[in-house]
Amino acid sequence: MKLYIFRHGETFANVDKVVSDGYSSIVQLTPLGKEQALELGKKLSLKKLPLIYSSPYDRARTTAEYVASFNQTPIEIINDLHEFSFGITEGWTEEETYKKYNFEFKSVLDVSDENTYNISLPEGESKQEALNRFLQALTFIKNNCPYEQVGVATHGHIMSLYYYHLYKQVHGFKNCEVMEVEI
Repeated sequence: MKLYIFRHGETFANVDKVVSDGYSSIVQLTPLGKEQALELGKKLSLKKLPLIYSSPYDRARTTAEYVASFNQTPIEIINDLHEFSFGITEGWTEEETYKKYNFEFKSVLDVSDENTYNISLPEGESKQEALNRFLQALTFIKNNCPYEQVGVATHGHIMSLYYYHLYKQVHGFKNCEVMEVEI
């Protein structure tokens, strides 16, 4: 099965460098983010994806809706496709988070440091927990989806964790960047 895993479009949180894993209004798509999602939709429309799975978070779901609109593709929400949980730092600027939790924040952002896979920010999840959750979602898709190829709308940090898991290389995903994976 081929997955077209893609990151959501640009959000106001991306522009303002705000740590965001949740549903707050700052994580809505910017006008540029909507344009990015529209362009991604045009690009992926050629793949004729029969189904798109999406994180429940607005930015991913909205991006999935743009992509789906070209072929009237149905969208199925899977909670475990959501972004990495940054815990109590949700809504803080990156600068504030570095000041208060420098070691922990650096640890959760560095996907290549396997010695820190069990470190988390307060009330957040560790890289290992996030990766396990994401892998569980992909296993669910593989075991329950009748199609040969589908789209998956998700988030940058969880994609980076997954990419490192697969290839042992660091890759930061741009807004609306696509990763093709066979599972």
